[in-house]
Amino acid sequence: MKKYILYCASAITLLCSSCNDSFLEYTPETSLTEETAFVSYDNFKTYAWSLYSIFTDGNQRQYIGSGDEFSHSLGDVYANYLYRSNGTNVQNNDWQWNNITSTNNTDSGWDFSYIRKVNIMLRNIDKSSMSSTEKAHWRAVGLFFRSYRYYDLLARYGDIPWLENVVADNDEKILYGKRDSRDVVAANILRDLQEAEKNINVDGEGKASNTINRDCVRALISRFCLFEGTWRKYHNLSGSDTYLNECKRASEELISKYTTITPNYVDLWTSDDLSNVAGIILYKQYQADLIMSTLPRHERGGSQKMGMHARTVGRYLCQDGKPIKTSPLYKGSGPNASVNDEFMNRDHRLYWRCVPPYKTNKGNGVAVTASNKDSWWSDTMNAKDRYFIDYMNKINDANHQFPLHTWQPQFLSRVPMIQTSPYSWGPMRNYGGYYFYMFYNTYNEAAIQAGGKFAVTDMPIFHIEEIMLNYAEVMYELGQFSQSIADKTINRLRDRANVAHMTVSEIDESFDPDRDPKVNPVAWEIRRERMVELMGEGFGFYDIRRWKRAEYFINQRPLGVRVASNEIKDYFGSASIFVKASDVNPNASVTSDDIGRVVCVGDFVQQGFGWKDYYYLNPIPKTQTILNSNLEQNPGW
Repeated sequence: MKKYILYCASAITLLCSSCNDSFLEYTPETSLTEETAFVSYDNFKTYAWSLYSIFTDGNQRQYIGSGDEFSHSLGDVYANYLYRSNGTNVQNNDWQWNNITSTNNTDSGWDFSYIRKVNIMLRNIDKSSMSSTEKAHWRAVGLFFRSYRYYDLLARYGDIPWLENVVADNDEKILYGKRDSRDVVAANILRDLQEAEKNINVDGEGKASNTINRDCVRALISRFCLFEGTWRKYHNLSGSDTYLNECKRASEELISKYTTITPNYVDLWTSDDLSNVAGIILYKQYQADLIMSTLPRHERGGSQKMGMHARTVGRYLCQDGKPIKTSPLYKGSGPNASVNDEFMNRDHRLYWRCVPPYKTNKGNGVAVTASNKDSWWSDTMNAKDRYFIDYMNKINDANHQFPLHTWQPQFLSRVPMIQTSPYSWGPMRNYGGYYFYMFYNTYNEAAIQAGGKFAVTDMPIFHIEEIMLNYAEVMYELGQFSQSIADKTINRLRDRANVAHMTVSEIDESFDPDRDPKVNPVAWEIRRERMVELMGEGFGFYDIRRWKRAEYFINQRPLGVRVASNEIKDYFGSASIFVKASDVNPNASVTSDDIGRVVCVGDFVQQGFGWKDYYYLNPIPKTQTILNSNLEQNPGW
């Protein structure tokens, strides 16, 4: 697929960029037009490669078209699960800081050029020389891509113009018309996906082709219908069951087919080849000298300062399947607890998304060589300092060994690395201490050393783990969640994360005293599982919006690691960056249990101004409402 994306795009540039239908009244001998480009099956196959550009970032879950290389996780930054530094604006969550307005809304969402691109293909299918079966297949492919794009538009703006066909330049009724209602748009998306499911080639362009096929359509039905069904339920709109039941149906079809999952959680995001990884439905392929990624190198360098918030870390369960508030395995409470105590006995998915703490007796910057890779570091003679070095080397494979390598590669002598600490070093540091890593691997060190964009780590677009979580949630929303559903979904995911099974009958009001009090205890546990399993994939912001619980997540004070009082000088050199008793303030979501946590390093990682109720829908950019006076702005903006 990647070769066609690279080499076929230029051949169809004229066709995709032209917006003047009258231009196509002529048929130049040497140029592609609609009259010459849409004839055979292979013509449509070539054109359709350009539609895969919607996956240009590898896994654009949220804010498609942002142009941001890190948009794979941007939705989790906006949900306040994570924070990210860009060097100046460290919190980097415009929703938390009230920086979104209709005037400066630059999220690139209100853009229908991709819809036009798909519609050009759709309008030429019937005029082609293909068979009826071939025509139905390519129409299904087009409907999939149009639905994928419209899903994102609907999630952002609610009511939006529905463009069934290519819009002519002189069609002012559509160009300057009103928005279609959410009911119409959502129903049309579902209609198109159902048609696509019936008519698309079951295996796309072949079982090994990694192209859009029936399973991809069903995966999008599962994702979209869970979103729309729960949005309608929690935002008090009618028709939720229509979408919830379709999510259930499509999810069941996929779960019955994809009966195994990869035994290693990290393989989904650290593999150079996902073609044979269990549970992968569609993935973005990377290959040397063709399509390459910057993400593995960024994680191991100094430019990315992605981190988890303490509240996010706290939502990972202990290995007995209980929350930190009630588990006897949790050791991280109280002002004398250390970051090591916080990480003890936790869900392995925490360790694979947030670097566990360790400390060696060597300085930073020691180069990794064949002769010293197993002996370069020396023990501090304190058992807790090397505990997670040994633990991670036991549960990880050979390409995820501790202590960690920077991109050079050099060894990272200690974690956490706080940006303002006198012990801090350039690579792999951030402002709170919970360093987020997702793509870390040592498969291809030469490529990572070569420069910013030379890694070839593949990325999932659809995988069965998401579908399993969709299914668990939708069964709860339909009142059908049970122990058997938990065993079929959540407990299969827990097995590979070394977490005890969910026992549904044990989950009551007292199961997690720290849960969102407005959410049912069982629903909270299902949502928790979704958060930790899909952390970094960018679902967070759309999740907290569809649940209508954004206020709970966004308004929590971002905090960093807990450091025991007798370790402050050793780790950080200063006590000024930690929560003190005088800082305790329920209005800022800081409690007595937070004493000793890293907070407010200079102007960084601070409490935002808070969520506003009208933020559940994005503002339409003001430039668009000026161009079209019939576009009514979303409420509140």
